[in-house]
Amino acid sequence: MITPLLWLAATALAADPVDPFDEQELSELFAMEEALVTVASRYAQTTREAPAIVTVITADQIRQRGYRSLAELLRGLPGVTVSRAKEGRSLAWFRGSLSQDNNKFLLLVDGVPWYDGVYQHAWIDAYLPLEIVKQVEIIKGPGSTIYGTNAFAGVVHVVTWRADDLDGGFAQVEAGSAATLGGAVAAGGRLGQGQDKVLLTAYGKAFDTLGDGIETTPKGDRDVQGLDPVRAIAAGARASWRGLELRYDHIDYRHTYLTQPQDDLVDVWVQAADQFYLDYRSEYLAARWALRLGRNLTLTPHGFFQEHDNPGLYGWMSDPETTVDTAGAATTELQATLVETEKHTLRYGGGIDLEVRPAAAHLTIAGLGFEGVRILALEDRVFEDFEGTATSDDFYAEPGTDAHGAYAYVQHTWTAQYWLELTGGARLDYNLFGGWFFPSPRLGVLLVPTSNLWVKLLYGRAFRAPSARESLISVSLDEDGLPTFTASNPDLEPEQIDTIEAELTWAWNGAQVRGAAFASKLSDTIDANSDEYVYRNLGGATVFGTELEATWSSELVDVGLSWAWTRGTDDDTGYRLYGIPAHALHGTLTVQPLTGLYLTGNVDAFSRRPRSEWTPDSGLSDGPAYALLDLAVATDRIANDRIRLSGSVHNALNADYADLVYLDDANAVSWEGDAKYPEDIQGEGRLFLVEIEAEF
Repeated sequence: MITPLLWLAATALAADPVDPFDEQELSELFAMEEALVTVASRYAQTTREAPAIVTVITADQIRQRGYRSLAELLRGLPGVTVSRAKEGRSLAWFRGSLSQDNNKFLLLVDGVPWYDGVYQHAWIDAYLPLEIVKQVEIIKGPGSTIYGTNAFAGVVHVVTWRADDLDGGFAQVEAGSAATLGGAVAAGGRLGQGQDKVLLTAYGKAFDTLGDGIETTPKGDRDVQGLDPVRAIAAGARASWRGLELRYDHIDYRHTYLTQPQDDLVDVWVQAADQFYLDYRSEYLAARWALRLGRNLTLTPHGFFQEHDNPGLYGWMSDPETTVDTAGAATTELQATLVETEKHTLRYGGGIDLEVRPAAAHLTIAGLGFEGVRILALEDRVFEDFEGTATSDDFYAEPGTDAHGAYAYVQHTWTAQYWLELTGGARLDYNLFGGWFFPSPRLGVLLVPTSNLWVKLLYGRAFRAPSARESLISVSLDEDGLPTFTASNPDLEPEQIDTIEAELTWAWNGAQVRGAAFASKLSDTIDANSDEYVYRNLGGATVFGTELEATWSSELVDVGLSWAWTRGTDDDTGYRLYGIPAHALHGTLTVQPLTGLYLTGNVDAFSRRPRSEWTPDSGLSDGPAYALLDLAVATDRIANDRIRLSGSVHNALNADYADLVYLDDANAVSWEGDAKYPEDIQGEGRLFLVEIEAEF
């Protein structure tokens, strides 16, 4: 793959060069045609200048394509595999980096890291309302040089609407299949004039999906679409004045465990009751102050605080137990287990960033700071057989337990020639709890031989620090002296990944063709040891991949087609990486037959997903190939462009597909010796959604 990329670059170098940095008109044209992003370097730059492979999805694309969540948005990107956990959470795996806790990429909202303090889970479900999103910037590749932990194989930066973007507001209502109802509102404006003006933004959203529940067909089989009850409330506000910005966000997201065809009927009835739930409540506070000290120097002190509360209640039925007394009388009792869980943490951090331009061709960013997690509660209370008191009440981590660390980073960009830009940087993280240091270097070369062609050559190292779940929890032992579930390990080292990448992009007259290739080496992977029931630093994996993407935009048509190939092997076993399809094909077509009317089709197709090597006990085969088709229609030309109407059909062909259970459950068998998850995690069937939005 790299050979044809270099051949194209050599051909372009033979042409007469154009200096895009020297020609003011061309420079302004690039700024208009290319999206500006901050995800790669913390300051605004075009996608071609960013020292990373960056994709941008805009608010218009989100609406025209009918995306309901970040999970759907990420599913359509080459190199990203989206799956679901058996608890109902969506997972995104970048370039074959598996994680059942969704913590091997970093989720940022306006530069603030959003993940919980126990599992480091990044939420990509309907947790964050897409109605408030201006654009989503995605890096596939390491980002720890700038952001530290969790920027392992990717970074997703959600940029929300600001007051200047809205200058008024909008209200929206939605309704759809599975008794989905929701409403959202956002508003922004300014108080005062000139430098003293205050910019204010606020938003709110609430929605409720009752789900499909359980339906018994005449043949006695259950028809389960993989969609269960979800309720969410999100609200927030932001204020800016003279470079000072304060923001607050509140998220309350609740769902039940997924109902699956292999679940026992009684379990389903028990689990589907309204009182059984998993709840995720977060309060985010963030502040930053950009202080301009002269024309070429900016200092930005910043800080954030998050309180995350994850209460839950769930249960299951076991086989009835029959006993016979001395008189020969038999008694049968139902066996039931209820679990009340509480995971309550505080996350906090702060620091200061510096941006300096010592000369026109040089730009340096640097920073130092700290981050930490405090455990307020982390326990499960287990109630057996309808007892009113818990049979176990274990604190997995003592309240007040802290894990925190410090960091420092620097990155310098030098425009050596009009066609050559060099970037180098490094970050050092020190974890006070684990006692480890981790360096995260980055190198980048940008070649711009002509205004139509650019080439990136990149290297980076990234890491993921052990989570509180992996490092802080002490578990009780069962009657055989074995842990009741996987125990933590305070001696864990961070996972690490080293990646080299190459990207070549050619653009002309609304068309763009992009090719990329990467190779990654994963080391010290953290996972549960199946023999000892404890988290360990195990082996690693080697992953290679390529991407080809072509897009074309005009006033009437917007079309995109991409193909990705990923090949990864486990270094210890030699097996292919679990569940990662070797081939993925994505296509999107938006047609504007009338001014302001958009018709869109999205296709995502995936080849077979490796599994059989990992599941000798269950005997399950690889996950079959499948394809999904989504259709959407949208218009923004009602009532003098102040009303927008859209409708979407998800999985329009009602394809029967399933996500594989995660690796630790793949080989699980029932007490009868059969595969415990023979039908994996059922995907959603055909769903409809209609939205109407009015500006004010």
